[in-house]
Amino acid sequence: MKRGTRSAVHGRIACAAVCVALTLPLTLPAAAVEFTPHGRVHLDYGAHDDDVAPMHDGFLLRRARLGFDAKFDADWSAEIAYDFVDAHDDGFHAGFKDVVLRYEGWKAADLSVGQFKLPFGLEALMSSNNSSFAEPALPTNAFAPSRRLGIGAHATRPRHTLAAMAFGPSIDGDDTGLGVAARLTATPIAADGHRLHLGIAAVAEWPHDPVKFSAWPESRVPDVKFVKTASLDHVRRIDRIGLEAAWQSGPVLVQAEWMRAALDRNQGDADAVLTGGYVAASWIVTGEARTYRNGVFKSVPIGRPEGTVELTARFSRVDLDDGSVRGGTEDNLTVGLVYYANRHLRLIANAIKVNSARRGKTDDPNLLVIRMQLAF
Repeated sequence: MKRGTRSAVHGRIACAAVCVALTLPLTLPAAAVEFTPHGRVHLDYGAHDDDVAPMHDGFLLRRARLGFDAKFDADWSAEIAYDFVDAHDDGFHAGFKDVVLRYEGWKAADLSVGQFKLPFGLEALMSSNNSSFAEPALPTNAFAPSRRLGIGAHATRPRHTLAAMAFGPSIDGDDTGLGVAARLTATPIAADGHRLHLGIAAVAEWPHDPVKFSAWPESRVPDVKFVKTASLDHVRRIDRIGLEAAWQSGPVLVQAEWMRAALDRNQGDADAVLTGGYVAASWIVTGEARTYRNGVFKSVPIGRPEGTVELTARFSRVDLDDGSVRGGTEDNLTVGLVYYANRHLRLIANAIKVNSARRGKTDDPNLLVIRMQLAF
């Protein structure tokens, strides 16, 4: 099936899922349905000290998303979100993000069907509204799969969570193939303002098209990627694994992840193993502690009239070189400041030092990205 045909099919699937979610309230009393709209606008400004690749300073509308949550009764709910500037490798296009119907009436686990995030990665599962940085770390961007159409289950217990998903392509057709994913987290320490989070996740995927791996330099404004593989043919299977750990002590949070993607190729092409990891730390100067729920760190409580301040730092690395695959290596060092004015407005400033090498050539620029975020 050609790509265009697949995209049309995926679009019809998405429309069908939306119609199902929207018609469910018709079977229930009007007073029983609760609709909650939500949206976000992320506006970035970037300034750059170029090294080799030319980069232009300026503004970027990173996200402009609108959607709603629907609560039909105690067991059934749905979420639909549409992004008007969804980012792709070939530019920015509008597209659906979450289109999901959930059933929470089974005691063993909550069930979901539609398009939603794969259970992989501590940072990847955090909302962009709550992240301490403007963009995810290099390995998260390179290896963590995004949203796909599928069916999943999520079980939450006081000290651990378990999530699993069987998935197919994405609605927009950019991601194809079939796969399964699972994530297990544990909090062996969770008392007196201290929390230890541990997690492991795995994804097995059988792609239908050639694949490629790349990473944005933790800013989308320059529209430049310093590490990227060529389009890789004859990839029979991709096995991803992710390890995660975090320690929270009141307003201080330190977290780290390591990720690996193993490519099983046929027709004479050599296999490859690509890796990456990061360590990040944040300190909420005003003393608040970031909330935690269902195996993921959530928002920062905002209670002060003068707002809340957070200081951040992160080191990340990705290695896309192995055998005949020559995507390059990159190390980033980021320091940042986050100001939470209130529940709806925050400002992020990240200064990023990039050190990259690809096919024998280096490119080591300095980046500054400032984000204004409005959300409701």
